[in-house]
Amino acid sequence: MQVKNGRIRQDNTEERRAELIAATLRVIAREGVRGATVRSISKEADVTQGLIRYYFKSKDELIAAAYETYMGDLINTADAASQGSGSARRRLAKFVQVSLEPPITSHASVAIWAGFFEVLLHDAGMKASHNRSYDKLRLHLKTLIRDLFEETGRTASDDQLRRLSIAGNAVLDGLWLEGGALAEVFHQGELVQVGLDSFSALLGVELEAQD
Repeated sequence: MQVKNGRIRQDNTEERRAELIAATLRVIAREGVRGATVRSISKEADVTQGLIRYYFKSKDELIAAAYETYMGDLINTADAASQGSGSARRRLAKFVQVSLEPPITSHASVAIWAGFFEVLLHDAGMKASHNRSYDKLRLHLKTLIRDLFEETGRTASDDQLRRLSIAGNAVLDGLWLEGGALAEVFHQGELVQVGLDSFSALLGVELEAQD
């Protein structure tokens, strides 16, 4: 199997896989999962179809890898924003804010998710991947809420924290979906402010936008 310049270098396997996954996500953003054929992906990546089959045993394996990467990138971007030595209030506010700004909340991001969604409803492997991603995001949010409560001298049971993290995640999901699909209907910064106001009401702690 060869790329168009003639050969595969064995030392760049991860880089090449990442390039193929990136090409797959671009195709899915434009045409949905159904349009992400080996032919269309090879054209987007400017490689032969044989190269794709060298790195991925099947199209399904490539699609699953693309979904894992897509969700992982979104979660890691938000997680990174909430790290550091700042107060728990600031870290949670930053998490909410970054989750509702580009590149996480964008037309391209929602378009990719919409392309995947139909598949994951009917594919056990994709559903399992989605479950792992959801758990990772919810557990991170649960930790941020727990830290905020400890900082403000409040207590909550594990079940209460779980329910609050589920509710908070639902708030972010809804705003993310509408913000990406209908960005033009929201004023500058409005989506973030609604998110912060919603979390403030949910948790009983005032959250403010961060620089």
